[in-house]
This record gives sequence, C-alpha cells and structure tokens, in this order.
Amino acid sequence: MVKKMSKNRSKIYDLTLMAICLALMIVGAKLAIPIGPIPVTFQTLAVFIISLVLGTKRAAIVFTIYIILGLIGLPVFSTGGGIQYIYMPSFGFVVGFLLASLVIGLEPRFNKFYAKYILSFIGLIIINVCGLSYMFVVFNLYKGLNKDFIYVIQVGLLPFITKDIFMVILACIIYSRLKIVLHREEKEEIILINDERV
Repeated sequence: MVKKMSKNRSKIYDLTLMAICLALMIVGAKLAIPIGPIPVTFQTLAVFIISLVLGTKRAAIVFTIYIILGLIGLPVFSTGGGIQYIYMPSFGFVVGFLLASLVIGLEPRFNKFYAKYILSFIGLIIINVCGLSYMFVVFNLYKGLNKDFIYVIQVGLLPFITKDIFMVILACIIYSRLKIVLHREEKEEIILINDERV
C-alpha cells in the first residue's frame, strides 16, 4: 500500500512537471518575431530548458505530445497547427527538437558543470541539421523553388545562429538555478516517502 502511494505521488510529480514544460513550449512558440520564412521564437530557450529539466525520456514524451497536438489541428506551433504543417519549411526544426532532446536530456548522467553546455550545443547542431535539411527538401521538392543549400543556410541559419547560441547559454544558466530547486523538491519527495514507510 505504501509503495503504491509512493509511486502515485511520484507519477503525479512527473506529470505535473511535464504539463508545465508542455505549456512552456507552447508559450515559447507563440512569442514570435516574424523574420523570413522562419519566425524567431523563444522555442529554442524552451526546448533546452525542458530537455535539461526533464531528461531524455520525459522530454521526448513532452515533445512527442507537442508535435501530435499540433498535427491534429491545435494551434500550438509558432504559426498555427494542422497536418498541413508538415509542408512548412520550419517543420524540420520541430522534429529536430524531439531528436535533440534525446541528447540534451543526458545531462543528469554526467557530474560535470560543462556537460549541459556541450550536450546543448550538440543538440543545437542536431536541430539545425534536421531543420535545414527539411527546409531544403520542402523548397525544392514541394514548392519547386530550386534553391541550393547555400540559400537554405542563408535564410534558415545565419539570421538566427547568434540568437540561438545566446538562448542555449541562457537556458543552461537558468537550468543551473532550477536544478537546485528541483533537487530540493526531489529530496523532500524522498523524505515524504521514507516517512510513509516508517
């Protein structure tokens, strides 16, 4: 009975934290500045904070739910939602968020302060590789614009790279502060569970 109560409490904590992160992702997507084919949003900041806070498994679940909600029609993406969003040049970056979280979320396994920075910048590379590749395909195969990859880099990477690097660093700094609070919550959770077992 005690174990069941402990597991339920842990699940509630996880679900609450994941729901908050999903809301953060949606809000970050809506805070946008339209520039070129891809709007500048605070999604990058949200993606890295969520991935670092939740870890690989929970972050992947949140981003998967986010993508599903968008594709079924809920306006959670930066410019709306719906299945037609897969034809948007920016959709590859959304897929990249999910793939990058699998790397960024590994941070808790390392006990080095610089791990979050290294993993986050690897994640940023993954996001851009996915996003730019997808954009190239959409421009050329779907829209028939006959654009080379240099053009894709010019419109999909260069205007945003400085902002993205800043967002990664900011996310890591914010996470360092959040980590203290989260660890305190986890310790309190362990104490409560131990009290129940006494």
